[in-house]
Amino acid sequence: MFQSMAEVTFQQGIEQGETRAKRIALLKLLQHQFQDVPEAVITQIHAIRSPVYLDTLFEKVLTAARLEDIEWQAPEA
Repeated sequence: MFQSMAEVTFQQGIEQGETRAKRIALLKLLQHQFQDVPEAVITQIHAIRSPVYLDTLFEKVLTAARLEDIEWQAPEA
């Protein structure tokens, strides 16, 4: 069954909203864990488009002792 243009647009909006919500949650967790989050880290997080990688980073932040222990660049596909 083919999706209408409206359905495709709606689904893309849902996915973008999910990714945005994951970025916000990650940034809140970072601020809670490490207080001062460098602007460079914030910029890198905003550049991440993969919700799966945002989930991975969230889990890493939960267990990281230091901000420097976290790899911010998504692995190349």
